[in-house]
Amino acid sequence: KGHPVTDLKPNDFEIYDNGRKATVRSFSQAGVESAKESGLTPGQPVFSNRRADTVVAQPEAGVTEGSTTILLIDSGNLAWADLTSARAEMLRFLQSLPANELVGLYFMNAHSFQVLEEGTADHALLWSKLSQWMPSAQDLARAQELEQRNRQQFDYVLNPGDLQSVNGNIDMAPDTASPVDPQLRENGRDPARNSLSILSGVARHLAANPGHKSLVWLTRDNVLVDWTDRAVSFDQGSKRIDGLVLRVQEAMNDAHVSLYPLDASQLETNAIDPSLKNSSIGLSPSVTAPPGPQGGGQTPGRITAEMQQDMHPIQAAVQEMAEATGGQVFRRSGEIAKNLDKVIADGRAAYLLGFTPDTPADDQYHVLTVKLAARHGVALRYRTGYEYAKEPATLKERFQQAIWQPLDASQIAVSANPIAASQGGTLRLNIATNDLALKQQDERWVDKLDIFLAQRDDQGLHARITGQTLTLTLKDATYEKLLQDGIPFDQFIEKKQNTGSVRIVVVDENSGRMGSVTVPATVLRGKS
Repeated sequence: KGHPVTDLKPNDFEIYDNGRKATVRSFSQAGVESAKESGLTPGQPVFSNRRADTVVAQPEAGVTEGSTTILLIDSGNLAWADLTSARAEMLRFLQSLPANELVGLYFMNAHSFQVLEEGTADHALLWSKLSQWMPSAQDLARAQELEQRNRQQFDYVLNPGDLQSVNGNIDMAPDTASPVDPQLRENGRDPARNSLSILSGVARHLAANPGHKSLVWLTRDNVLVDWTDRAVSFDQGSKRIDGLVLRVQEAMNDAHVSLYPLDASQLETNAIDPSLKNSSIGLSPSVTAPPGPQGGGQTPGRITAEMQQDMHPIQAAVQEMAEATGGQVFRRSGEIAKNLDKVIADGRAAYLLGFTPDTPADDQYHVLTVKLAARHGVALRYRTGYEYAKEPATLKERFQQAIWQPLDASQIAVSANPIAASQGGTLRLNIATNDLALKQQDERWVDKLDIFLAQRDDQGLHARITGQTLTLTLKDATYEKLLQDGIPFDQFIEKKQNTGSVRIVVVDENSGRMGSVTVPATVLRGKS
C-alpha cells in the first residue's frame, strides 16, 4: 500500500539466478542507525572489505549498514525558475529530516559533476551550503536556452521547412534540402545521453562509500522525456540510449545505489508570454515567404506545442533503469519535499542480500528474480540482473580488476582506520594473517606483501598508483600473535587535488591472493 516494510528477515526471501533457486548467504539492512554505522561521521570509522554476514541460520542477528540519500542537482538542465522552486523544496525537506539521516549534496552540468558535501547528518551545514550555492552563468544560460527552445518561446524560424516542426506540428519526414534553423538544430536530440555518461561517474564515485545509497537525480522533462518525434533533420546523431542505460544501471547496482530520477519541472499553465509577438511561430520577415498561408495559422500554435511537451511521459528506458536499481521515477509535481521523504522511507526498507552462484562463470548476463516466500501484498524493487564475469587469466589482469572494479577484492581481509591530517592523512591498515600463505623457512614464517595505493579521481577513470613491499620474517611467537591480531601497517596518503577515493590493494606474493579496501577521500580530508 505504498508503505515501507522494515521487518523482513533472511528466510523471508527467495532468490532465483536464471531461474535456479539460490541460497541467501548474507543479509543486512539499512536502518535508522545509518548515521552511526556509515563511517562518514566524526569519530573512528573503520572501512573493511569483509561484511559481517548474517546467515539464514541466525535471522535475528541483523546487521545495520546504513543508508545515505544523495541529492544530485542537474544545474545544466534546470531553468532558473525550476531550480529556484526545487531548491526551496529541498531546503524544506532538510529542515524536517530526522537527526540521524545521512544526506549528501552533489551537482552536475553538461560535462561533469561535483560534490558540495558528502553524506552527513549535519543538516544545518547542508542547509547553509544549499542556500549559498549558485550554478555557473554558463549552466544557467544553457538551461534557459533549452527551455526556450522546447517551450517554443521564440517568434520566428528562418527556413520555411521548419514550420513543420513548430506550432504543434510533428514532421515525420524531416526536410534535409535546406539548412536547419539554428534555434531548432538540436530539437529532437536526447539530452539524456550526456547526463547518463555523467551518472556513470557518479556511481563509480559512490562505490567508495559504504552501505546503501539513494541517488535522487533532480532534473526536468527536457532530459527525462523522449524527444525523437521532434527531430527536424537527419543530422541529429543516435537517439537510442539503451546501451548507455544498461551501463549506468550496472554501475549503480555494483555501487549499491538506487536511482530516483525526479522531474523538477514546475506545473505550468498554457499561456503565451506577453513578450511574444505572435500566437504562433512564423517565418522570419527577412526570408522570402513561399506561396500559401504563413505563421502556422492552420494549427492552434504555441499552446498546442507546449501541451504536447507537458504530456510527454518520462521515457521507458529511464523508468526501467530506475526500477532495475531498486529506485523509481517521480513525475512532475508541486510536492518535491514529499517525494524526497518517500526516498528516505525507502532507504529504511532497503536490504542487501548476498548469494554465491552454483554454476561456473560464463561471461553471460544473468537474470535475477527475488520473491517473498510467505509475505503477500508486498512489492519489491531490486537489481534485475548481473554479468557473471570469468576470473581474469593473468595476475596483471587481476590487479587491473582489483584497482577498477566497483567492489573490493576480498580474498585477503583488509580493514582501514582513516586518520585525517592537514597535509593528507594516514590509513591504519589491518591485514588478516590467516588469509596469507606464510611458509616456514629456517624456523621463521616468511612471505612478502605488495601494498599498492591507488588515488582515483572523482569520475573513477584515472588513478595515481604507488606501491611498496612489506617483507615478513616472523618468529613462532610473533606469528601466533599476528594470527589473532592481524598485521598492522600505516599507509600515508599525500593530499592530491581531484582525488575522489583511495583504494589500498594487498597482494600476497606466495599465493597470488588479493584484498583491497576503499575509503572516500573526504574522510581523509576531514569535513570542510
